[in-house]
Amino acid sequence: MDSASTSRHVARLRGWRRLLSEAGAALSGVLSLIVPVECASCGLPDSVLCPRCAGALRGATAQPARCEQRAPALVEHDGGVLLAAVAAGTYGAELSQALLAYKRHGAPRLRVELGCALGRSLRSAVGSPRRGEREVLLVPVPTSSAAYVRRGFDPLADLLRWLVRHRLSPPGTRVFHGLVKRRRGWSRVLPGLALAASGSGGQKGLGRGERRARLAGSLVARERGSPWSRQHRCTLRGRPVVLVDDVLTTGSTLREAARALEEAGAVVLGAAVIAAVQAPAAEHAEEQKADIK
Repeated sequence: MDSASTSRHVARLRGWRRLLSEAGAALSGVLSLIVPVECASCGLPDSVLCPRCAGALRGATAQPARCEQRAPALVEHDGGVLLAAVAAGTYGAELSQALLAYKRHGAPRLRVELGCALGRSLRSAVGSPRRGEREVLLVPVPTSSAAYVRRGFDPLADLLRWLVRHRLSPPGTRVFHGLVKRRRGWSRVLPGLALAASGSGGQKGLGRGERRARLAGSLVARERGSPWSRQHRCTLRGRPVVLVDDVLTTGSTLREAARALEEAGAVVLGAAVIAAVQAPAAEHAEEQKADIK
């Protein structure tokens, strides 16, 4: 499937999310004119990512590699693989700083570097297409409403749109927003929005068990990538899928996403991420012992 036709299937932002995204982009452009810019990694002035740090980031993401063994939720206690995953690089140094800065500000220069890194990870996870094979659906893990309100845009969806627009997504693939957050009552949503406003939301700092409990049943697969257009309908049953996320930590989010898609009949081939956290082996072993008990 050529990239031109692929671009027609990317779900576009609508309604309040589109207005918020456009307002955020406009504000970012104005601020870039009046606020001093510095490198996201080393702090060098006049560049959101200096040439040296950009080169280091490209070097760190040049050779994507399997990473599921770093995530306790993606492997069995005996080391068996529950969900294969590929990362463009290890979360740290220039890569982690660029990711954090991009998720906060959405700088176009960072979008280029991180988009290319994600493209390399996706191509490694998908592999080379073969004649007669069905197209692979690239399904991103959805951001929460709280995170969307805090940032003003969806970083992962933005990177995927950039890849498709520049024809850098893997051949034989299509981006399909086939996962949504399960609706919750206002009694549970409002505390999340309050955390988002304070900047302390998300799963950072939670252990493996806490993440798994918090995420259980939190995602639902849907047969339509966008509720506003019939062209985004897609039957998931029997369709090969590669999950997409930005950072892999314990793997609980990807496991939940895979569960939701498999319940809808999709065949989850694996996952692709930009960066994977290097979990200490000792911590991994202790978590496994705790689970056995």
